[in-house]
Amino acid sequence: MSKPPTQREYWNSKVGEEWARQADLMDRMLQPLTQPAFDLLNLQPGERVLDIGCGAGATTLQAASYIGDGVAVGVDISKPLLDLARERANARGANAHFVEADVSAAPLRDAPFDAAFSRFGVMFFDDTASAFTKIRAALNPGGRIVFICWRTFAENGWSHAPLEALKPILKQPIVPADPNAPGPFQLQDPEKIKTMLATSGWRDVSITPWDGEVLVGGGGGANDAAAFLLKIGPCARAITDQQLDAKDAHKRLADFLRQYETPSGVPLPAACWIVRAVA
Repeated sequence: MSKPPTQREYWNSKVGEEWARQADLMDRMLQPLTQPAFDLLNLQPGERVLDIGCGAGATTLQAASYIGDGVAVGVDISKPLLDLARERANARGANAHFVEADVSAAPLRDAPFDAAFSRFGVMFFDDTASAFTKIRAALNPGGRIVFICWRTFAENGWSHAPLEALKPILKQPIVPADPNAPGPFQLQDPEKIKTMLATSGWRDVSITPWDGEVLVGGGGGANDAAAFLLKIGPCARAITDQQLDAKDAHKRLADFLRQYETPSGVPLPAACWIVRAVA
């Protein structure tokens, strides 16, 4: 049995390239829960901000828009996503730059920062407490972090509901990801978050639930949403892992999603935590 890829290998494979291709759609899909997190971080002109797991850079560029002549630094391990982030920053003339690095492993040359932000980037660390100790060390005393992480798989209908459409053609049942392993649902338990942050020296922790709907694929009809799910998320992984017929899967997904279609897109439930802490 082959060894599973490391996080770095995974995000620098065809997966990272596909996420780069889908980045605009993903950014539109996630904006409803991104803005409340930035509101909580409350960046000020002149501040230096670190964006952890910045991906294709949309959140780094949003951070840069708040800080005037400050500095926004996006860090990620995926070269395909960082290449797109740099293209986006250059096109806008934004005061943001990007570093290919594992925040949990390497000292950050741009430290210290006044604030740190992460949208779904901190659940992939092998050792979250160690990583957050390093992040705290990269902040000025009293600096703050705000990060967004998914709650449970069951609460995120955008992620699990479409799998129902694929059940008739699955060759084996979908096994939910291990919540104790690096992955999207590693920080679903608020008690685990509190313990991890306390262990790594953070204080004044607040954990706020966000519940709402996201437009699957950022908008468009059932066919567009189905096409997005063929490329990103649990359906995409099931199709690849089980070598399902993509055309059949697309039809089944589109038929399933049509019941949720609205003029603005296909809304499905999403649930996450917005976490704030002080260094």
